[in-house]
Formats: sequence, C-alpha cells, structure tokens
Amino acid sequence: ELHELGTIVRFSLSGRRVGGWIVGVDVEPATESAKLKPLAKLSSLGPTKELLSLAKWASWRWWGRPAHFLRTASPDHAVRGLPPARPLDPALLPVSPVSNDMSELVADTLGPAFAAGPVLVRIPPSFDVFPLLVEVARTVGPKGLLVVATSITSAAHLARRLRRAGAPVALMPAEWARAAAGGCVVVGARSAAWAPIPDAGAIVVLDEHDEVHKQEQTPAWNARDVALERGRRLGIPVVLTSPIPSIEALSIPGIRVVEPSRAAERRGWPRIDVIDRAEEDPGRQGIISERLVTLLRSDDRVILVLNRVGRAKLLACVACGALCRCEHCRGAMGMPVEATVLVCRRCARERPPLCESCGAGRLKNVRVGVTRAREEIEALALRPVGEMTATSPDPHESVRVIVGTEAVLHRVGAADAVVFLDFDSELLAPRYRAAEEAMHLLVLAARLTGGKGDDGRVFVQTRQPDHPVLHAALLGDPMRVLEGQVALRELLGFPPSKAVAAISGPGAAEVVEAVRSLEPTVGIDGPHGGPYLLRAPNQAVLCGVLAKVERPAERVRVEVDPLRI
Repeated sequence: ELHELGTIVRFSLSGRRVGGWIVGVDVEPATESAKLKPLAKLSSLGPTKELLSLAKWASWRWWGRPAHFLRTASPDHAVRGLPPARPLDPALLPVSPVSNDMSELVADTLGPAFAAGPVLVRIPPSFDVFPLLVEVARTVGPKGLLVVATSITSAAHLARRLRRAGAPVALMPAEWARAAAGGCVVVGARSAAWAPIPDAGAIVVLDEHDEVHKQEQTPAWNARDVALERGRRLGIPVVLTSPIPSIEALSIPGIRVVEPSRAAERRGWPRIDVIDRAEEDPGRQGIISERLVTLLRSDDRVILVLNRVGRAKLLACVACGALCRCEHCRGAMGMPVEATVLVCRRCARERPPLCESCGAGRLKNVRVGVTRAREEIEALALRPVGEMTATSPDPHESVRVIVGTEAVLHRVGAADAVVFLDFDSELLAPRYRAAEEAMHLLVLAARLTGGKGDDGRVFVQTRQPDHPVLHAALLGDPMRVLEGQVALRELLGFPPSKAVAAISGPGAAEVVEAVRSLEPTVGIDGPHGGPYLLRAPNQAVLCGVLAKVERPAERVRVEVDPLRI
C-alpha cells in the first residue's frame, strides 16, 4: 500500500500531467475546495518523512529547491510495494583474519564512545576498509547500515564482498525497494546519502575528503554533510574514513578522530621516489627522466599520469622563444588531438601554426598533452603504450605501459609502478585546495602499488622536491600538510574559517546586490574575471541571507562551499 507522505503522484496542470510528491496532509487549501482537482495517479512509493524534512534543510543549506533533493531520494522506477525485510543476524557474519594494524583501528572506532557522535577514522591508503564495514554492520545488528562509497564501481564491489560475508545488501539505486524495507546494508555512491534507511543504526562515508562526494550541478550538495545531518537528526553514529582527512571534517564540532600508530601509518603509504628535475634545462628536458627509461622497458605494469589531454597545451617558437598566444585575447594557444592549426584555449579562435612575433613555422612543445606524451614514451619504451582519459576506451590487456589523465588511477586495478610526469602542475594549481588534491593523487597511486611492504613504487617528477606534500607522503604523515593548510585557509578567508559561496551567471550581480542590502556583514569579492565570492562568518549567516534572496529571472549559479576557486 502506498504511503501518504512522500508518495510520488501525477496531477493535471494547465492541460498536461506533471509529477510531484505528497509533502503534507490536512493542509488548508489556498483556494476554494470546489476548484480543487483530484490526483490523476499514485505512481510510486517515494521519500520517507525523514527525507522530506531533510530535503527542506538541504534546500536552505545549498540554495536549491526541495524538488531537486526529492528526485535524488526517489526510486528510479515505480515501486508500489516493498519486499519482506530480512534483518541482518550478526552471528552469521564470519570473523575473517585482519591485520593487527587494522584490528586496532576497528577496536578504537567501535569502542565505548562509538554512539556518542561522529567519528573520523584515518585509514592509510593501502589498508583495506572492508573489515571496518563488517564490524560496524555486526555492531548495529538488525538495524540498517548506510555506506556511501566514492563511485558506482566501488559500491558494487563492496556490495559483492558484503554478500559473500553473509550480510543482506541493497545496492543503490537499483535496489531502492530493498533498502526501504529495512534491516540491510545499503551501499551506493553519492546519491545513496539520500537512500531510505528505516531504523538506521549507523552511516559510513568512505574517503570523505574526495571531491566526488560533492554534486557538480547546482545545488552543489555534499554527501558527507548530508550524512552528518542525517546522523545528527536520527541520533546515530556517522563514521567518516579517509587517509587524508579534509580540514572541513577535522573542524566538525565534537568529532572524535581515530588515528593509527605512526609505524602502521608509515607502512600504509607507498615507497615514493622523488625525481628532482630542478637542475635540468627546461628547453632540453624530455617528458620523462632518463632514470625511468629502464622501468619503461621492463615487464612491469607502469602507469604514467599527466593531467593534460590533447597533443600540445602550450607551444613556443624555436627561433625566437616566444610563446604562442592568441592575438585577440592573449590566451595560451595549443594544438588539440588531430588538429593542424593552433587553437586558443580561452576564446577558441584558430590560426595557422606560425609564430606571431617572427613568423617562423617551427614550434616546440612547452607543455605537452597526453597524446603527445604517449608518442614520446612509446619511442623511449620501444613497445606499444596505451592512452587512457575519461572518455577513451581501455587499452588492450597486453599493453603493460599506459599514460593517461587522473582517470587512469580510477580505471586500472593494480600496477607495479605509478609515475607522475608533471607533479608541479598539481602542486602549483591556482586553487586553494591544491595541496590536498595533490595528496589525493598520491593516495590513488598507493592503492594501485600497495604500501611499503609491497613491491610497487610511486615515482614523482618535480622541480620542488622539498614541497610539504612530498615530505608528508614520504614520511606517511598527512597531518604535516593539513596543519599548514589550516593556517593558510584562515589567512585567505576560505572554509572552514569562513563560509563561502561562489555566484556566477547573468543573474549573479542581482543576487549579489540583494545580499549586500540584506546583510552588510557578508564580504563580497569579484568578479575579476571569475565568480563573485561571498564570505560570511559561518554557514548560518551565509545560508540565512541567501534564503531571503529571490531568484532572478536570468540564469544564476550559486555554489555554496565551492571546492575549486
């Protein structure tokens, strides 16, 4: 039988049928009762009463409409009934052998203070988080457990392992009805933060620092923050795991941090070789150091990472050394894959591959892309080299050397060595979270090569061998970077020291003027070629003033807590 609150319905409006949700009953109508029309159809079960209330909060928190969040919380197909619940029997979960390092972390996490509030567990990158999930499921028993993973692929992998361990599992979003029936482990990616979990016992968010937990489209909500709010409202523990905890998570009031021993954490980070290229001539420097040629010609599976697609991202004249820049907007000009002309990366104008300053036709790559890098590495390796980006197909299994963007770290299962060809582009990225994003790439590499006790290695080519990120990774101590970033964020006025919103689009100026008139204490920067930035003392002030602003007629994008500014 369909529930009343949250039920998905269809009704006639201006001669057409539209969908919606029942969000209230016994409500006094705003028009005469005789003019009210009956519902055309009860379509499906939908969000629970708890999720209806949570959607209202999220619309305030991220300046969205409740309908956006209710769509995320709804099944992707019609559900008119629920299967019988089969609650987990903790006695059926096997006790699998776990390393001493991981068993200590699990014991500290599930100690006497487990139900007292949110917990942040710092799990080294090469450690397996699965034993922690099994023990949390055993602890909550027949109650529901929600696990938010970083991708659909990783969620499906965890679901298979949990089923083999004897736990009833609902994989979101396909098994929404099974999740709504209760008594199981609900596993999914970002949208699973809105999964139905009746009689919930705990929530686990894996790799809470990962940017994938934040929705790209507006309202740009964050699965970690949704999980924390659900846990607070339900009075259940929320476990956040991460090898490099975000500064936002560390600043959560009352959060309990569980750390491994120093020896265990060092073992969980990979063996890292830093290749210092500071003394090499940039004009004569190849894409790869001579030290790595032997590695490329070995039988090892080698992954090379370069976060630049295309053939050439920046070119210079061989004769006079001038950079190839657009004569219209002065932006850098590159050469995309299979192109025979220069293309401006800013305004997309084209011109023949000639130097603007002296007219010479010989150009050299100053900053190559993945495609050109693959050609050069293939010549050095004397063997076929695969190329992998977010949109490219997987190379053949026989290919032992692969060069690609960050996508290669997500799509390859294991490797003997990972090489970062230009790590300085990550360390010097013009973003306030650049150091944390660079650490995240090293975490992904560690999960492919293993920890210090394994045979895998990570090679980093850089001109900044003394950078704090590299020191932290070499020592297996991520807090060395995070502690410095806290002070930097406070100095620059970025989260969590300030609440920030980025506003862009044709209607941005109208929204900014409304904020300025409503709350003079909110600082406003920009736009200076980018979005307006609003800075407030805390989230209550920022979200409160945005909630009072009427949406303009023109398009506007409001991103609360932007990650890339």
